[in-house]
Amino acid sequence: MKFKATAWLVLIATGALLMQACSRPLEPQASCNFVQNPDMQRVAWKNKLPIRLYLHSSVPVEAYPAFDQAIQEFNSKLGNGQEIFRIIARGVSGDPNPVKDGFSTIYWMKTWDPNRPNEQARTTIYWMGNEIFEADMRINAAGFRYSYVEKPNPTEVDLVSLVVHELGHALGLAHNATTGSVMNFSLSEGTERRVLGGVDMASLKCEY
Repeated sequence: MKFKATAWLVLIATGALLMQACSRPLEPQASCNFVQNPDMQRVAWKNKLPIRLYLHSSVPVEAYPAFDQAIQEFNSKLGNGQEIFRIIARGVSGDPNPVKDGFSTIYWMKTWDPNRPNEQARTTIYWMGNEIFEADMRINAAGFRYSYVEKPNPTEVDLVSLVVHELGHALGLAHNATTGSVMNFSLSEGTERRVLGGVDMASLKCEY
C-alpha cells in the first residue's frame, strides 16, 4: 500500500508589520498560488535571484545529484536563461538545526517532530514586507527512505520529486490540490513528479 505524506511550508514574517505601519499599504495582487502577506501581496524573492543555497554536511553525498536535477528543472524553464537557484557550497558545517542566519541551507534531519510523523520535508521561508530573504529546507531522514535512482523505488520517496516540491516552497509557492502539479500537497512513495506542470509554470511566471 502506498503511503501518502505531506511536506510543509513555514512562514515567518520579520518586521513586516512594523515596517508597513509607517508606509502606504501595498496594492493587493492575484495570489497565483503564492503565499501572500497581510496586504495580499505575493511573497517572493523579487529581484534577488539566483537564490543561493548551501548543502549542510548532514546531506549525504549520494543525494547531491538529486538536488542538482531538481534545481536544473527550475533553471531550465524560468528566468529567460537566468539562474533561479545556485548551490554555493556543499558539505557546510555548523548547527545541524535550521536557524535564521541569512543563509538558505538544506538539512538532512536524523530526528523529527514526533507530532508530525507523516511530514516528508519542511521548508521555512523568512520574509519582510513582500520579499523573501531566506529559505531553509529540512528533509525528514528519520521517518522516510529516499530513492536516488532514475526510476523511483516503489517503497521509497523519490528525492528529486520531493526537492522540486520544496524548491517551489522556497520560491514562495503554497500547496495546491491539482493533479500532476509539483506543489500538490501529498507525494506517495514510488511516485515520480519531477517536472513543472502547466499550473506550476503559470503560477511562477506571475513573479519570475
